Amino acid sequence: MARLLCSALPNDVVFREDRPCPTPSSPSLPTTNPDPSVIATESWAGAEEATQEIVSKIQPTLAANQTRKEVIQYVQNLITCNVGCQVFPYGSVPLKTYLPDGDIDMTAFGSANIDEVFATDVYAIMKGEENNEAGPFHVKDVHYIDAEVKLVKCIIQNIVVDISSNQLGGFSTLHFLEQVDNYIGKNHLFKRSIILVKAWCYYESRILGAHHGLISTYALETLILYVFHFFHSSLDGPLAVLYRFLDYFCKFDWENYCISLNGPVCKSSLPDIVVEAPENGRDDLLLSEEFIRNCVEMFSVPSKGYETNLRAFPLKHLNIIDPLKQNNNLGRSVSRSNFYRICSAFKYGARKLGWILSLPGECIADELPKFFANTLDRHGSNGQTTVHNNALSGGSETLNILLELGGDFDSHGMNLQYGPFFPGSATSPPLLELGGDFDSHGMNLQYGPFSLDLLHHLLCCPVLPCHLSHGKRTHGEVRLKPFSSIRILILKLT
Repeated sequence: MARLLCSALPNDVVFREDRPCPTPSSPSLPTTNPDPSVIATESWAGAEEATQEIVSKIQPTLAANQTRKEVIQYVQNLITCNVGCQVFPYGSVPLKTYLPDGDIDMTAFGSANIDEVFATDVYAIMKGEENNEAGPFHVKDVHYIDAEVKLVKCIIQNIVVDISSNQLGGFSTLHFLEQVDNYIGKNHLFKRSIILVKAWCYYESRILGAHHGLISTYALETLILYVFHFFHSSLDGPLAVLYRFLDYFCKFDWENYCISLNGPVCKSSLPDIVVEAPENGRDDLLLSEEFIRNCVEMFSVPSKGYETNLRAFPLKHLNIIDPLKQNNNLGRSVSRSNFYRICSAFKYGARKLGWILSLPGECIADELPKFFANTLDRHGSNGQTTVHNNALSGGSETLNILLELGGDFDSHGMNLQYGPFFPGSATSPPLLELGGDFDSHGMNLQYGPFSLDLLHHLLCCPVLPCHLSHGKRTHGEVRLKPFSSIRILILKLT
């Protein structure tokens, strides 16, 4: 199938002044980028070593994780005591792929019609805390966002916190991505790659952020997963993932095709999802059909009642098919002008990074920090490492320990301690474990118990008994299916 370069920027389209798109800084920058396969092995080795230094500046630390954990517990206590709902984090914080400036996404679970009432109550609670000078945290800028997903946005301890309700899709996505990371392995290469690609998209090219009409985090993670799915055999480090990501998507024909995990889908075939054959007859895909099918079965979320056309895929400018729900366009947030901006950023990034990787080995380590100049200017000394713990921590101390990316639980589902840290080992800090904080039943261990009956009440109306059995189901029973080391958190009647 032919691949076309992204369309040229129309004369009537300009970039937003607050998020300028980068332009080549050197007239000698090549007009095309080299194929990733022609980059010398020794060049990749040196480049990945230099990249690890960059990742260490933005990867979550123990201090940053502890602060977010305390903020989460603070919000949980407030809402549970005043509203009576259970509230849990989802997204990049429990996945441990957040950037130093990353926010905290939390959602409460209850009956399907609580959304507006819940948001109003939470807004009143957080406004009260904003004026509570004796509170354990500094709360400010509390806002009620009356959108399709109603939420309360505020800043707690200088961290943006979004509180919504009944966002089951966020939980299914979290478990799906955790499962994929476990499947890929390689010392959490998937998560480390997410962190690096997010940093380039957010700090360097300014193309990340659905609320700005740009790419959503889950859309970006899906594109990264696509790169792993089709090119996994050539990916040994986060920089290789970033370069393959830029190389592939700067050439993708977005005008005529959607992208799905299984391959390109021609717009003309919609509403049928007809995947075209992979380029060059690729048959060494990472994820098996059975793996993908099991994930869709286990992690899909029932559609809400107001979704009238459950089959139609809504076409926008950047069309990314949700691996877990084919009628969900993950690129729907991208505006027309930002679509061209994103294409331009991908093309420029591929050219610049390709040029760097073509340099002599000794020059690559000098040029890579320039490619991540904004990232390092903002977090070059690891902006997450100096954290003054709040009243809930009982003191103030500085932690310069990177979070290990693996799971914080043993075979019995017990939450493990992060382990001792050594203040004198700042030159080579251990990584923060990036694995999920879930036990073998999918319970969130770090942030408290999760009520399966509550989720069942939300999804199944009227409420029916929830029998967590592995035997034959009778009417009204819900069975949890095991899949590797975790079980599905989202329940549904079949």
